[in-house]
Amino acid sequence: MELLKRFLQFVKPYRWRLSVVLALLLVTAGIGIWRPQINAYIIDVGLGAARLANGTAPKPDLYSLELGILLLFMNTLLATGIGFFQEWHITFVAQRVIFDIRRHLHRHLQKLSMSYYESRQTGRIMARVMYDVDAIGGLAGGTLVSLLFDAVNVVLLIVIMLRMSVLMTLIALVVVPAYVGNFLWMRKRIRKAYRLVREKISEISGQLYEKLAATKVVKSFTREKSESRIFIHHLRENLNLTLRSARLSMQLNRSIGILAGFGTAAVYMIGGYFVVKELPRDHPFTPGRLIQFNTYLGMLYGPVQRLITSNDVITRALVAVERIFEVFDTKPDVEDSPTALDIQDIHGHVVFDNVNFGYDPEELVLQNISLDVQPGEMCAFVGPSGSGKTTMANLIARFYDPVTGDISLDGTNLREIKLRSLRRQIGIVLQETHLFTGTIRENIRYGNRHASHGEVISAAMGANAHDFIMELPEDYDTEIGERGVRLSGGQRQRIAIARAILRNPRLLILDEATSALDSTSEALIQAALDRLMEGRTSFVIAHRLSTIMKANKIVVLENGIIVDVGSHEELLERGGLYAKLYNMQFRSQEREEDEAAEETAPVVTPGRKPAQPAR
Repeated sequence: MELLKRFLQFVKPYRWRLSVVLALLLVTAGIGIWRPQINAYIIDVGLGAARLANGTAPKPDLYSLELGILLLFMNTLLATGIGFFQEWHITFVAQRVIFDIRRHLHRHLQKLSMSYYESRQTGRIMARVMYDVDAIGGLAGGTLVSLLFDAVNVVLLIVIMLRMSVLMTLIALVVVPAYVGNFLWMRKRIRKAYRLVREKISEISGQLYEKLAATKVVKSFTREKSESRIFIHHLRENLNLTLRSARLSMQLNRSIGILAGFGTAAVYMIGGYFVVKELPRDHPFTPGRLIQFNTYLGMLYGPVQRLITSNDVITRALVAVERIFEVFDTKPDVEDSPTALDIQDIHGHVVFDNVNFGYDPEELVLQNISLDVQPGEMCAFVGPSGSGKTTMANLIARFYDPVTGDISLDGTNLREIKLRSLRRQIGIVLQETHLFTGTIRENIRYGNRHASHGEVISAAMGANAHDFIMELPEDYDTEIGERGVRLSGGQRQRIAIARAILRNPRLLILDEATSALDSTSEALIQAALDRLMEGRTSFVIAHRLSTIMKANKIVVLENGIIVDVGSHEELLERGGLYAKLYNMQFRSQEREEDEAAEETAPVVTPGRKPAQPAR
């Protein structure tokens, strides 16, 4: 009931339209109740089926027959015309509510912290936004209004039928308790079955999105047939769950139909006896009245069935509502405090003060981190895999908050700065560059939508991207496909750097921005990064010697603890973990760079001795 109340908050803005719908439904109900009376008039008067008081049958009256048919035709036209406007308003409300829920749901998802996304498949989140919201469309429109209409209609019909015959009405209503009991017995089973269907659809969506996003990996390992078998297996499970849910619903509907059949048969039996015996004596049943009563009976059973089966529809919809509000009820781990500040111009002084952090608070990833990075400095994070380098960068961007300790920017705790304001000051270039479907221009302008064409070109030049862009078929208006698949890795990385340049941030985070690239692309990107970092506070995670050596501070991490801080030369002199990493990893890079330099060295002119290397 609480979920339904919360859901109705989305319906509330359209209550005036629903009021119009309800008014139209009441008019339609009146027209519907009038129709059986017209039928009785045609049969008893127009066709002469009713017996007169003296026991003789009247003659058919052609005028009455024509009048009855005309009234029946007018009744149909009115019902059709009013029904059109009624359905339009219901459809409008349903689609607007779906739109509003999706809008609020997407806005809420944007506020949720990285931990939410890292613990769930993207496809499962998409299923909540798309499929679950679609599942409640009927509840938002016709179902709730129809329930109210049917409730009113049932009361009116029972009153009319009681006036016609108390005995026959009571006989007709005997099956109603059986309706209710049958539904209550099956309701839990139907709800459980439908929830399993929704969960399986979410699972399929998650698996499908994940595998389609990794198509290259699937093909490179020749897993196409295997993935098809897995997908078909999930589809078969979903098919079985869907069929089970449908079978339960059909069982409910068919049982209701059987009960309605018993009630109708009983009324025809008693009513037929009344017609034959001309009972009751004071106002005997005629064939027309019997048909009129049974028409009312059909109109009564219809709403009663809908009232019960609508509970089935509501039960199904509430499963989707429950899943949607699970998202709404999820609170972000990182959010603005009520007194958060909106910062504009910053210097870029970042301080870690005894910071401890763990994705699980019981298992710390970073311990007792204290660090002071002055404005304009380049700070490099170095250490073995899993030592906490990327986590340090995530804390600076406030994707997470420390468990204990503080991080400050220009003397202000990050928790006291509005998230949007903080992240406007940060530019991030990652190893796995994510470009969006669209043009190169749109991707470069992603962080600054109001940038002019000249500013876009300037940023691309700063990222060493302008030349290759101009060689493309439509230069800056070239479509690059999903995730930029039509560009090489180096080209995508340079577009990402141009995007960061155009944002003009004061803080930079470069997470393995030059790894896994060939030497030519690396040289171009490194030159672009050097220009980008100039005058900005930069945090760099890299394994490339050329990048690390330029840092003002190199922070050496091991098992989430800072074991050393200093410049390249200072750390080598101390002979600690950095020197060990240098000897193990960076020396091999130096050799590779030397070999690459020798391969590109100019050819020596015959007769001229090559320059001797310094010893």
